[in-house]
Amino acid sequence: MAQSILTQALLSEQTVILVSGMTCLVMPALMVVYRATRETYPGFGLWALAFVSNGVGSLLLGAQLFLPVWLSLWLGNVLIVAFPALLSLGLNVFIERPARWRSYGLSLLLYAVLQGVFVYYNTDIRLRSVVFSAFVFSYVALFGWNVYEHLPRVLGKRDYLALTVIGATIAIPVLRFGNILLESSYQNPVTFQNVDIIFIMMMVLASVAMVVATISMNQQRLEFDLRQLSEALEEKSAALETLNSQLKTASLTDFLTGLGNRRFFDEEYKTAWKRSIEEQTPLTVLLLDVDCFKLYNDSLGHLAGDDCLKRIGQVLMAYPGFRNSLVARIGGEEFAVVMENPADEALAQAEQLVSMVQHLSIPHPSSSVGPSVTVSIGVASRDANDTNPSKVLSRADHALYHAKSSGRNRALAA
Repeated sequence: MAQSILTQALLSEQTVILVSGMTCLVMPALMVVYRATRETYPGFGLWALAFVSNGVGSLLLGAQLFLPVWLSLWLGNVLIVAFPALLSLGLNVFIERPARWRSYGLSLLLYAVLQGVFVYYNTDIRLRSVVFSAFVFSYVALFGWNVYEHLPRVLGKRDYLALTVIGATIAIPVLRFGNILLESSYQNPVTFQNVDIIFIMMMVLASVAMVVATISMNQQRLEFDLRQLSEALEEKSAALETLNSQLKTASLTDFLTGLGNRRFFDEEYKTAWKRSIEEQTPLTVLLLDVDCFKLYNDSLGHLAGDDCLKRIGQVLMAYPGFRNSLVARIGGEEFAVVMENPADEALAQAEQLVSMVQHLSIPHPSSSVGPSVTVSIGVASRDANDTNPSKVLSRADHALYHAKSSGRNRALAA
């Protein structure tokens, strides 16, 4: 009677192992479906292969009553041990660390040899369990260490789901091994078998949880890489905007004096004109020209001419009356200022500017005006009847012409 009960328990255990094998073979199918709809990283295929190995190994063990011993016990155990080895190997590939194919291959070969010896000599199950547990524990421990130490580098954080599953995967075989060692303490063999079946079922659940953990790791890495890509694109976009802004500024800036160039002047002058019309505020244009500048360049050279223009540009930038005005270099030696001041105030400031340039005392040996560089300025303001901004510029230009023809080194209003 006791023998019959034991046989039934054994058959029940084999049934559970068979169910475990079929479950582990279903898991790779789920992973294949996932892979078909999501991008997967190197190593994910090795994880799927690990579950195939575990499933086939479990089926072989579960069918040991119908298969040769070498096929069921030997190959079945080797394939089951290959499960955590392939998981650990796949993780190394997944996190872009050295895979160590040779080390894992040689260790599995060693286990296969030991298992072959155990089967051949029908070694006691306790010794077989010790060796089995040692190999499984080593692979799972390596897997767990890499998940804890190195996985955050590719996920951006620790994966506590994977760590929890690994902890359970380690604990269940250890507890089952302890149960096997305590087999003699059970008064009823059926009770021992039932407890062992519970551990096997827990191992199946741990395998299912491991599938979830591997898929979760791949998904988290996808999301982390997408975040990094998005941040990199945002940084590049910001850098591009900054570069575009710098290019725009450069395209509107006179490289020599640092003032606005002709393009800048044309754009800003239209804006100032429109604002003056809408708000009915005064608008005055100053056109400044360096006297006898061609003779200056001919006698002292273009480098000296450039330095002269820089110094005049510095005066224009530093002049307090032009702080809120549009100041630009619009030609070789010609500058323009647009002010929101009445004509009389603008003319007074223009005359002061003429004096300031003369007091720079920049030597001009070829000038017909005096021993130093001087400027002439034409001043014109917007009239109530003006509808075209070019008319004010034209009047300022005429005023400049009269200032030059009147002896230079002066400011005249139109």
